[in-house]
Amino acid sequence: MSADCKCNRWVISLQAAFEQDNFEQLFRKAVQCLSEEEFKRIPEFRHREDALACLFGRLLLRHAAQMFTGVPWKEIMFERTDRGKPYLVNPPNTTFGLNVSHQGDYVAFASSCSSKVGVDIMRLDTERNNKTADEYINSMAKSASAEELRRMRGQPTEKMKMTMFYRYWCLKEAILKATGVGIMKDLNVLDFRVDDKDRYRLGCFVTSTTVLEEGKLQDQWVFEETFPDNNHAAAVCREKKLPRECAFRKDPETKKFFSKISFANLLETAEIINPMPNNALDAYEDFLKKPRKTF
Repeated sequence: MSADCKCNRWVISLQAAFEQDNFEQLFRKAVQCLSEEEFKRIPEFRHREDALACLFGRLLLRHAAQMFTGVPWKEIMFERTDRGKPYLVNPPNTTFGLNVSHQGDYVAFASSCSSKVGVDIMRLDTERNNKTADEYINSMAKSASAEELRRMRGQPTEKMKMTMFYRYWCLKEAILKATGVGIMKDLNVLDFRVDDKDRYRLGCFVTSTTVLEEGKLQDQWVFEETFPDNNHAAAVCREKKLPRECAFRKDPETKKFFSKISFANLLETAEIINPMPNNALDAYEDFLKKPRKTF
């Protein structure tokens, strides 16, 4: 395994994939590039977008594992913790971390040179469930600290209030995924503090945000906050302590923005490991029977 930096940030667009002329060809190959166990969850989703996002998430993990280790595609093996976090079992004894997230139009991927990393992405809807920003924030108040609520409610416009809500939500999800907790009953014990000097907007790379848990600063974490596009916000949580080969350790001013990859990119080095009858035609036709989401 190479000693190069393994910190990457990728997003793949569901809509861009659907619009590709060779989508059927790519899909039918892709489902056969997963193990039988990895594929099993995909047909269970009701909507096409969620099924495709699940497929992309699994492919992203395999793609990265192969890229980082050089191990043949068919030999890569993942398992999941009791809380659902994927981890690499073959090759064994790896020290890097991998994580994926899906919401809106994107599946997001983040990796780190250290084992603990979490990513979350959210589409910036200005309205949720036909509620105003204040109504929605009030309905979710139990997930926020007093300081977070003050900041959300204090924003001057509906859009800014909702953007601040999504900001905090991404941060909380990212740290829960990094720690492997997955779901926490009382999200308000995580109290994020943002620095107003760092503007949170398209093009930013904010790393000044900190978190307190039950009032105690958790300074072992670094948070990266960015916007993959105008309509989506993302947060990555990674460990502050990193190995020598890591770009972030070599230069603390390093910025890793999300880069867009395509469906075809994901399959460039993929191998068919689970051949299906009729070259996966049945799997594709079942996929097409699923309804599309209406946003």
